[in-house]
Amino acid sequence: MAVRTDARRPRAGIEDMIPNGHDDPSTTVTRTKAVAIVTGGSAGTGRDVALGVAGWGWAIVVVYLEHQRSAEATVAEIFAAGGRTVSVRADLADDLDVERLFAESISAFGRVDVVVHTTTDSASHLYHHAARHVREAGAIVSVTPAERISPGIARLVRERGITVGRAPPGAVLSFLDTWRRRAIG
Repeated sequence: MAVRTDARRPRAGIEDMIPNGHDDPSTTVTRTKAVAIVTGGSAGTGRDVALGVAGWGWAIVVVYLEHQRSAEATVAEIFAAGGRTVSVRADLADDLDVERLFAESISAFGRVDVVVHTTTDSASHLYHHAARHVREAGAIVSVTPAERISPGIARLVRERGITVGRAPPGAVLSFLDTWRRRAIG
């Protein structure tokens, strides 16, 4: 179940609105510098990363599994600072949950630019779906030792120009800052 608090999202001006392919204007998404999915975004490194990139004007998908109140607190802090965010409960070991995570993220913000994996949970399903759904020239970064990526996923990531990397917890924002300067200016 996703915890959505979109009703508290600041209203955007008409110049900030872009259609998302539907005829209903209420389904229009707001333009943003980037959209990041942050696993473990309710606590520790994930929370720090979510708050940090929200400060850059990025829309954030806070992913949690067990700590809904902590996720809601992170979402509330991002909203209080004028940011845009949703939280999604997802079990990263469940392929259907990860598929739903990407579907809900794209539904909320129109795209996914970056995936930041900050938990010790397996990332194989996350990489599989990220390779297909992260925008071309996007980024995937993990703070845990990198899992082997299957040859098919590695080829797809390479073909789509997606940057894949590992950064220690204290260096994730630096990694993303380097990526954003190159990719989105």
